[in-house]
Order: sequence, then C-alpha cells, then structure tokens
Amino acid sequence: MIHRLSLVLLLVATGCGAINSVPVTDASTATDTATLDARADGATDAGVDAPRDMNVPEVVADSGCPAPRTLTPADLPATGFLAPIRARFIRAVDGDTAHFAIPITGEVDVRFLWVNTEESHGTETTAFGVATANWATATMPTVGEYTLVFQASTTAPTQPALDMYGRRLGLVFADNALWQTRLVRDGWTAYYTDFGCAPEPIHTTLLNAEAEARANRRGIWAPGHPTDYAAVFTRWISNRCRPNPFRNQAYCTR
Repeated sequence: MIHRLSLVLLLVATGCGAINSVPVTDASTATDTATLDARADGATDAGVDAPRDMNVPEVVADSGCPAPRTLTPADLPATGFLAPIRARFIRAVDGDTAHFAIPITGEVDVRFLWVNTEESHGTETTAFGVATANWATATMPTVGEYTLVFQASTTAPTQPALDMYGRRLGLVFADNALWQTRLVRDGWTAYYTDFGCAPEPIHTTLLNAEAEARANRRGIWAPGHPTDYAAVFTRWISNRCRPNPFRNQAYCTR
C-alpha cells in the first residue's frame, strides 16, 4: 500500500496557484429554451472506474483552494430564482436529470443547472455515463429530504425556466445541501458553464469542488479516463467566465 505522504507528493502537482478573480454572470443570462445537453464526445470504453460513493470524499491532495462551502437555499441570490419548494424524489434519468413530485403541479422533469454528466442513453453513451446513471439511481432515493429551487424564466419571472425539452432548470438540495456540489466534488461532472457561470456563491463553490476533484483524480479526472476533457472544456468554457485548467489557468487564490 502506498503511504499517504507518497500519494501527496505524487498528486500535489495538480493543485492550483494564484490567478486574478474570475467574473461571473447573473443566472438570468441562461436562456429558457437553451439545451443543456451539449455532451462530451468520448470513447465508450468500459474500463473506467466510477468515483467512490461517500458523503465527504477523502482529501488526499491539496487542491490549492478552500474546501467547497455547503450551500443551502438561504445562500442563493435574491433574484433569478423562484422560491424553494419541497419535493418528493421519483426517479433518476441520468446523472444530471431526475423526476420529482411537487405540490399542485405533480411530477416534473428537472435538469440540474451547472453540471453535465456523460451520456447514459443514445449515440453518445459512455461507460462512465452509464455508471453515473446507475449511481444516481441507487443514491438519490437514500436522501431524506429534497428541496428544489427553479431558475426563473427571463420572459415570465414568476415561472420556471425551461429548456428545449420542457425540463425545468433548477438547483437540487439534498438534505439541505446543494446536490450539484457533490456531483462536481465526487468527479461525476465538471462545473458546466456553456450557458454562463452560476451567480455567487454557487460559482466559487463549484470551482472549489472541481479543483478538489481534479487534484484528487476522482471520476472524470482519473488517469486514463477515456473522454478527452481538454476538448470538452474548449466547448464548455465559451464565455470565459471561469478558468480552464487545461490552459494552466488556476482555480483560485486561498
């Protein structure tokens, strides 16, 4: 077994240095009908391990950033989102989409904002995408309580924003903690910003979560992962509201 100190020395090279602060965009910049499914083109190798399943991943290497905050609905900006609503989990579609039941409306299909897991259906399916969907299917029912916060429509601010498939765009809180943080921190997805960065404090939290996952080589950051995330980031970071680690742009300053 490799000693912990040896692991630190081996992995510390993936940590972050200092850069200037990264501007963020308001949540309202995401269009109501924009599809959030610009997925990673990748190999379909089955030989890739999923991240370990745990509430707080073990930190082996220092990312150079603070640990991500535990965000609750009370931490969200005053504008850009609808009021939090309790929900009952029904089923996971894949790693970034699930069905919930909410009062009055009933069953709704929710696309999770600012994450984008690999595909588990269709022509772009990857082995890791299937593993992610299986993990979500097994793990999401174990949560005690869900709260959903939908992004507000830019054209009808009292209504939820929808993507082109009619899915509600939202933040998911599992037992009062932002689920998107866990997805990024555990390495199931990177922080997805093709349609704009999240407002603060979500933006910095997801950056710090991604920095930790990358430094510790979890999930999509594991050596030998078949999807080329350097190419993925070239597509995803189109508006330059966040750093690109594949261009030696560090995540943060402490």
